[in-house]
Amino acid sequence: MPSITSSVIFTVYDYLFPPTEPGKQWRDRASAEAVLRTKAQQDAQAAWKNGDRGTSKKLSEQAKTHYREMEHYNSKAEQSIFAHYNTAANGAQLQQVDLHGLFVSEALVRARAHLEACRKARVSRTTFITGRGNRSIDGVAKIKAAVQDWLKEEEGVTVDESETEKNPGIVVAVIEVDSTPPEGDGDAAWPWKAGETVAWAVVGTVKSLFALAAPQSAPLAIEPPKSASTPNFSKEFEVPPSPAPPGAFDRKLPQVKTAANEDADDDWEVVAAPVARQARPRPATKAPRAKTATAVAK
Repeated sequence: MPSITSSVIFTVYDYLFPPTEPGKQWRDRASAEAVLRTKAQQDAQAAWKNGDRGTSKKLSEQAKTHYREMEHYNSKAEQSIFAHYNTAANGAQLQQVDLHGLFVSEALVRARAHLEACRKARVSRTTFITGRGNRSIDGVAKIKAAVQDWLKEEEGVTVDESETEKNPGIVVAVIEVDSTPPEGDGDAAWPWKAGETVAWAVVGTVKSLFALAAPQSAPLAIEPPKSASTPNFSKEFEVPPSPAPPGAFDRKLPQVKTAANEDADDDWEVVAAPVARQARPRPATKAPRAKTATAVAK
């Protein structure tokens, strides 16, 4: 940032002598910083030649600071000048852009941005107002020549020489635009989206008219069966049987195998019928043996 003394001086000067041209106060401050930068560079070179390395380095840093301040003031001047000559209406229409009062480098930056905006918005013709060069030192329009040379190198852009020669302060460019609808939801895309919306609305209206004009088919009449004499209202009050609980029919019941069910399904469990128990005959008892004489003698 500039020193406090220089800021106060510039503020008082602007108050006593208000600028009559847009951005003039910023240009004056940038010019003052340029003078200080040049002086600091010269002093730094002199100190280096005298062998004072510390002073030379300090002066070099001051020169860099003045250069940054000069660029800052020039940027503010460029913004002020461009906003003065280009109103909101002209910027929205993209039919022209005014580059009056700008440096050549600044004018080329603005011209490139304007051309890119025209391409996105499908603007096929635009005018660059460059001025006649009355404020130039030698009276030559430097911005016009730079813009013409730049447009000749741009692809898809041609300079309308007839219109440009009629007015020495303008350059008319003819731009080749793409016929495909632009992408996005910005200002460049809304005409295409509006046309698409209207087209779909017309299609929907036509479909509705055709639907109304088409003959409506009569509803089918349901006739009762010929065999039915009187309606049976009892069926409406029948209570459906309650469903059996789950697994009720999965249980296997024991069944006795008899002559009547010998051919029953094998899945049934067959239980033998009880048979009456008969008395088993006991064996006959043996008669006791008679003792012999030898056994008696013992």
